[in-house]
Amino acid sequence: MNQCIHNIDLLCWLMNSEAAEVFAYTANLRHPYIEAEDLGLALVKFQNGSYGVIQGTTNVYPVNLEESLTLFGETATVKVGGKSVNEILEWKVADAQDDPENIKLKFSETPPNIYGYGHTPLYADMIDAIINKRQPLVNAEAGKRAIELILAIYQSATLGMPVKLPLLKGNTIYFKGQFENE
Repeated sequence: MNQCIHNIDLLCWLMNSEAAEVFAYTANLRHPYIEAEDLGLALVKFQNGSYGVIQGTTNVYPVNLEESLTLFGETATVKVGGKSVNEILEWKVADAQDDPENIKLKFSETPPNIYGYGHTPLYADMIDAIINKRQPLVNAEAGKRAIELILAIYQSATLGMPVKLPLLKGNTIYFKGQFENE
């Protein structure tokens, strides 16, 4: 949860489907002084029949390379990457009307630092949504999907077996023992 929450949230949004099942491993391999995993691996099956692979780690030697999210479809491959998931690196979409290079230029940006623009645009949208009595771009249900998937990842890692979603109830009991060195 600590290392990959925003990427998992982005994956859930891009998949436009609820997760149906997950199988996962988590471990703390190189950072015994932190109370969190430094590696998380998960296979996710979505309700629409698509699959996802999640790998989150802070164990890249000697420094982090990049964050990336790649989608492979029957008629498309799209990769978003860069230090803060800020660049379209691949855009191969069958029957696409727009030139891939134009897409890359239009939707890639150079943020001021590795953290990008943070949550500021989301806060601005939320304020505007309240003022104009409209739904925000990101609502609580979207956040719930990512949290539920993460809870299922921990549950699967603890039980050593696939976990079906939706969870009947979220429970942090599956965090117990996850972060203790063996």
